[in-house]
Amino acid sequence: MSIDPAVFARLREIADQLPQVPGVGSIEIANGQIVFPEATPEGEQPAVLPHEVLLVVEIVSKSNPENEYEYKVHDYSAMGIPFYLLVDPRTGTGTVYSEPRDESQEKFTFGDTVAVGPWSIDTSGLLTYA
Repeated sequence: MSIDPAVFARLREIADQLPQVPGVGSIEIANGQIVFPEATPEGEQPAVLPHEVLLVVEIVSKSNPENEYEYKVHDYSAMGIPFYLLVDPRTGTGTVYSEPRDESQEKFTFGDTVAVGPWSIDTSGLLTYA
C-alpha cells in the first residue's frame, strides 16, 4: 500500500523533530502512521515516552523468536504500552496482546481482520517467510 507523498513528508517532518535517543532506535512510518497521540510531539518533553505509545507492532524474527514472544510482551506491558501486535511470518499467525497481558490475548491467522484497540487491521497483505 502506498502513502500520499505529502502525508509521508508531514509525518517524516514530525518524526525528524523528535530527538534521537541513543539505543532506542528511530521513529518508523508505516502505512501512513506513527503510533502515538498526535499532540505528543508538540509537548514540552524531549522525546516520546513509553507510556505515550499506543501500539507496538513486532515481526517475529527467524533467528530469535523468543525475544518477541517472551521478553517484549512483558517489557511493553511494564512500560505501560496498552497494545502489542505480534506478527509471526514463520507460521502465518499472530497475537494481539492488550492489558492485562496475562489475560487478554487474541490469536489470528494471516488474512483475518483483527481488532487492536480502536483500530481494525487487515492482515491479508502479510507474507510468510520463504
